[in-house]
Amino acid sequence: MPSRSVKPIRPRNAAMPALAGAVVASAYLAAAVAFSVGSAAPAAPDRSIRFAAMAGPATQAVAAPVAARQPGGETGAAMPVVDSLPAASAISTAAVSLPIPAPLASGAIAARPRIALIIDDVGLDEAAAARVLALDAPLTLAILPYADAASATARAAQAGGRDVLVHVPMEPLGLADPGPHALRVDLSDRDLRARIRWAMARVPGAIGLNNHMGSRFTGDPRAMRVALSAIAEQGPLFVDSMTIADSRGYAVAEGLGLAVLRRDIFLDHVIEADAIHARLAEAEALARSQGHAVLIGHPHDATLDALESWIVEARAAGFEFVTVTALSAQLTREPAEQISASIAP
Repeated sequence: MPSRSVKPIRPRNAAMPALAGAVVASAYLAAAVAFSVGSAAPAAPDRSIRFAAMAGPATQAVAAPVAARQPGGETGAAMPVVDSLPAASAISTAAVSLPIPAPLASGAIAARPRIALIIDDVGLDEAAAARVLALDAPLTLAILPYADAASATARAAQAGGRDVLVHVPMEPLGLADPGPHALRVDLSDRDLRARIRWAMARVPGAIGLNNHMGSRFTGDPRAMRVALSAIAEQGPLFVDSMTIADSRGYAVAEGLGLAVLRRDIFLDHVIEADAIHARLAEAEALARSQGHAVLIGHPHDATLDALESWIVEARAAGFEFVTVTALSAQLTREPAEQISASIAP
């Protein structure tokens, strides 16, 4: 997502009284200072979004094979198909033992190229989740809400200072299956609201969401508006995974007043070391040119192998790794700071 350039504010009427101009300048300056102070606080558990669990009877899952997911192909990992929507509180969480990494140091983002790294499809594989949590960077985990270990994985990530997103299954183009309780364009408004609230309740403490597949759903502004409106009062961050070029997700979320980001580069459409390293090189170039880059990868061995070495090299080369929360806050502050600078005497 390219940074927005902000032009200095000029009065529409050149004859505006000096007193009115001073009032406008003071208001913008006060807003910028207030936002920067609020955003500088370190990430803490109490900043997490809390979603109430949906009420309703539990239902039995009917085991049925579903196509395995390949990055870029919008297919889903093997999973049970559930006939009806159960209450979040009625779904047991599998007992898992994930390593809790040491919390990362908090602080202001340096004026260096920033990289926000998101790992999608987390939660189905405990060993893969452990490897993701062991990466030495303040990254973001996008956890599938139907994963048995969703809640436990989210808690382990938060304990280590990582951001957590709900990786909400959404309808793709074609025949790929995004998984249980996916958001689909033919659902009623009531069903869309119920499904997205259920998904958010399954990943406690998530600070926002991004789309799992969703090339059809994110292209439908009505469906996106209904779904995001159902959780908008909680103030989640929406990251548009951009699984289709004309996605309307970013615009709808922004219109609802949500914090928004957009994916810049997918790392592992091709799950081969050379291809992944080529995407990482593209990420470095993009971050240098626009000041930041939002990357999405998946918990494949090849991807994690590449990231383990690249994170060390990129940090030594001057790149700053940040969570999506930190990047969103910084991108929000920058226009206010530019406005403040433009009207300073």
